[in-house]
Amino acid sequence: MVWKLGLTSRPKEEDDMKLETIVHAPRMTITLAGQLDVNAAPALEAVLDQQLHNITELVLDVDGLDHVSSVGLRVFLHAQQKMKAAHGSLLMKNVGQPIADILEVTGLDRILHFERKHRQLSVAGLQMIAKGANGECYKVDEETVVKLYFDFVDKECAEREKEIATEAFVAGVPTALSFDVVQCGTRMGVMYEMLKADTLALYMEKNVERLDEVVAMYVRFCKQIHAIPSDTSSFPDAVTLACGYVDACDFFNDRQRTFLKERLMRTERHGTLIHWDLHPGNIMMQGDSLCLIDMGDMAVGTPYFDLGQIKHVLHYCAGLGLCHKFTGLGDTNAMRVWQMFVAGYFDNPNPDALKVIEADIDFYRSIKNVYLYLCGSGGETMRARRKDFIFQTLPKEFAELR
Repeated sequence: MVWKLGLTSRPKEEDDMKLETIVHAPRMTITLAGQLDVNAAPALEAVLDQQLHNITELVLDVDGLDHVSSVGLRVFLHAQQKMKAAHGSLLMKNVGQPIADILEVTGLDRILHFERKHRQLSVAGLQMIAKGANGECYKVDEETVVKLYFDFVDKECAEREKEIATEAFVAGVPTALSFDVVQCGTRMGVMYEMLKADTLALYMEKNVERLDEVVAMYVRFCKQIHAIPSDTSSFPDAVTLACGYVDACDFFNDRQRTFLKERLMRTERHGTLIHWDLHPGNIMMQGDSLCLIDMGDMAVGTPYFDLGQIKHVLHYCAGLGLCHKFTGLGDTNAMRVWQMFVAGYFDNPNPDALKVIEADIDFYRSIKNVYLYLCGSGGETMRARRKDFIFQTLPKEFAELR
């Protein structure tokens, strides 16, 4: 057994397990390798009993752990109980599939907080097939692609996207199959099946003469997604998320935050799904069918959240000459698509009704831009542009609140 306390170490030998402890109060990291069984468990138990004074963060790195017996599991549970009593936290990291299977079978996965060990992937030599504000997409082979987040994106986003993509598929959302979460250096990503098809945006660009027909199909698909029932046990609540974005935004004053959150709380709760980035660049055209990609923002909420982002890409970004860059759909055609889409989605409303509808849509697209501002999406120039856009788009009385 090898001990490391601060800058000092004291090596010992164990037949079945190696244990290394590093203490930087209030955190202790214990690295385990080998087999944690009835013979080795007392060594870990002794560390937990003798060295947790002033420790509020306990990390068990089990990257090298090949096996854990029932006695070893009891030690993990004991560690969790000790940290809970100390109002601290326990994290098991680098949990391989065999250990994760044991935790799930025993139910300890619902008690212990753990992070899975991710397969390492190199993108050297791989073809980049798409690039967005938060990441890139690479072709791994003829059947799989990887969506790789940039470094600035929260490391948990890949895990969250994988979970949401799986939930969406089970709920009946037409989507690409998702596989495992992978790591590439300091970046995280999700493996997906390779869909050998154009995006709907590219399909529109190639079939401008059939735009009426294609946009009608787009409208039907969006309504199909917006009719899928779900609840917040499987997907996050969009209104709750939006209120959190408003609270976190540094350029709103308290009265402005109150105004926005009160408006959000009046949102009708539909209990159905939204994608929250449902522009044609995130929809694949497979034969006569449509299929969703980029599932990380799916939530339960009003369709207006989706309509706001669709308008932002097809109208605002197109007005800046950016829609073609982002989606492959020409900017002039994108503006046409938006006008046809909003008319089709709302069954051809009269001009006065359409004006009210678009005002509501503008509110929700402003909220999505608060989120994008917080993410730093598009760099500092785009952040400044988003701030201006938010104040220009929200009602005049909002900007006057002091």
